[in-house]
Amino acid sequence: MMTNNPFNPDHPGYYHLCSDGDLTPLFIDNDDDYRVAFNLIGACAANCDVVVLSFSIEDTHPHSLLYGTKPACTAFKLMYEDSWAHHVGRTRGTRKDAELDLEILYIDSEEYLLSVGTYSIVQPTKDGKQVMPYDYRWGTGSMYFRCKEHQSIWCRADSGEILKPAHVGDMSVHEQRVILNTYRRVPGHWKICNGILLPENYVDVAHFERIYRTANRYRVFLASNRSRDQIVKEKLAMARGVSLDDAEARSKCHSLMQASYGFKDVRRLTPPQRVRLAQHLWKQFHLNKRQLATLVRLPYAEICKYI
Repeated sequence: MMTNNPFNPDHPGYYHLCSDGDLTPLFIDNDDDYRVAFNLIGACAANCDVVVLSFSIEDTHPHSLLYGTKPACTAFKLMYEDSWAHHVGRTRGTRKDAELDLEILYIDSEEYLLSVGTYSIVQPTKDGKQVMPYDYRWGTGSMYFRCKEHQSIWCRADSGEILKPAHVGDMSVHEQRVILNTYRRVPGHWKICNGILLPENYVDVAHFERIYRTANRYRVFLASNRSRDQIVKEKLAMARGVSLDDAEARSKCHSLMQASYGFKDVRRLTPPQRVRLAQHLWKQFHLNKRQLATLVRLPYAEICKYI
């Protein structure tokens, strides 16, 4: 299941879309925020060449397991951040403590892949929500290794009544935007029920199940232990990098440029040279990506494609 060439950004692979919950303490403020954050996963999936395998929405951050190329997964990340920022700005008037800064982490081993798949599902329960993953409304834990007669939790009203989904194409553009909270379109044959863009439209359940092969193996990893969780947490911490004092970071950048190119003005470098400079700074000093973008004068999105 794993890819063979993680250094080729155009080669598809598995990626963990995630963030540090401490950075967005007010990500979710009410039930409508949950619905918007949930539906935006589907809206972004419809507009990016990315396969969504699993996800969950927590109070402070989302988690998702994606399959695709690095540029495609980066486009998904940026689209989600942008769409969420528009929602927060429109509904709250300020983006303070609610704007997302997601990471796209390449998954380089089967053990890491198996851990991320269940980590992205079980976290709400582990973080204290009194509900099992297969009953959690704002995640995809209810979708895997289920019998054919299983009824979607998103098509069940609070009263227990089973609701009938509607096709997106049967709704007006205004109705679609009210539910999806974005101007981006999704396929007309996709289904919506109870205000939810159904994950069955875009989550590749069969692909996810192939990763674990059997229900019992999935069950074992779902009961993730501390060592498996630590793998995921260490990768996130490593991706975040360190933030040096701006003057010190600039000094290291100038020293590396002088040694490599014979001058210190980054504006004289071509875009490919700036990418290589960022990669060297990352490798030697592990500076965080936003600081790298500033130092080499490249958009943050471009840094994310190559670091």
